[in-house]
Amino acid sequence: MATRMQIERMLEKLKHAHPDDFFKHVDETQAGIGAVLRLLYISNDTVTAGKISDELMVSTARVAVLLKKMASKGLITKEHSPIDARITLVKLTEYGAKTIEEMRDGMYQQMGIVIDTVGEERLLEFITIAEEIKNAITPPKFDF
Repeated sequence: MATRMQIERMLEKLKHAHPDDFFKHVDETQAGIGAVLRLLYISNDTVTAGKISDELMVSTARVAVLLKKMASKGLITKEHSPIDARITLVKLTEYGAKTIEEMRDGMYQQMGIVIDTVGEERLLEFITIAEEIKNAITPPKFDF
């Protein structure tokens, strides 16, 4: 069983490494504009706002906010379905496609730097260990 000293040393190392900064950024991208752009890019067609909500597992209200922001930036076009005005149809603009391609290129560049810095074997080991840690941890429950 881990000693208190080992636990405190690991917590201190984690505090200085700030892995949550990296993962927070990844999570925001996954559930935000980047995820919607990626979904539209992959589909290469018009997608309903409801499908975006379902695919990304976020609320329709969150999708509505994202789509409004994205439309104002010229990344997408939105229109009502000719069959049912309650359905919003979303399509990637040329600028949106260029943006997602640039995001992908940036992500590839960053991952290349990580692999070059850490090494592929060590990175794979880290990912495996991170998955094991995630599976071993259950958040503490508080009764307030």
